[in-house]
Amino acid sequence: MKLYLIRHGRTNNNVEQACQGWTDTELDDLGNRQAIAVAQYFESISLCRIFSSDLKRSVDSALPLSSLKSLPLEKTQLLRERSLGQLENAQISALRQAFEDEIIKTGISRYKARPMGVESAYDVMERATNFTKLIPIDQGNVAVFTHGMTEECLLCCLLGAPVESSRSFNFDNASITELRWDQNVWVLEKYNQTRHLDSID
Repeated sequence: MKLYLIRHGRTNNNVEQACQGWTDTELDDLGNRQAIAVAQYFESISLCRIFSSDLKRSVDSALPLSSLKSLPLEKTQLLRERSLGQLENAQISALRQAFEDEIIKTGISRYKARPMGVESAYDVMERATNFTKLIPIDQGNVAVFTHGMTEECLLCCLLGAPVESSRSFNFDNASITELRWDQNVWVLEKYNQTRHLDSID
């Protein structure tokens, strides 16, 4: 059984280096083409389930694959991006500064901090952990569409790594990361693949 983790396609916020969080942004033109390229990647790969964050940019990234495979799209809030509280739509630089200020002010760990109502990394990790309980390891291959921060935590959870390892990972828009279930553990086989996007302008 294989598990495919896919980050959503590009949005205008991605281009503008603006936070998105739970703001329901849409794919831009390139993002929509990326979604089609992701579906084409799976043309010869069997799938039994397709999961997605319920946010539009993730759902729209998953719909071409759902249509191709004639499988229902199973949407869940567990796969949402980190909620960014008062910093929704702020510049990413402002988010980073808010974390630095909170750490200096409170001495709290970067992974437990919640500046201005932002979800902590531990909060996102808890959601990711709850999602892994839904993965049907005995049914066939599964595709999961989600967001950058959530995918980082999800990969940590699957590999048995602490949330503090999440910053070691980075996922490009519409990238595909592949894991294999082998002897009761997840094995990372391919990380942040983007070759399927090479032909897109």
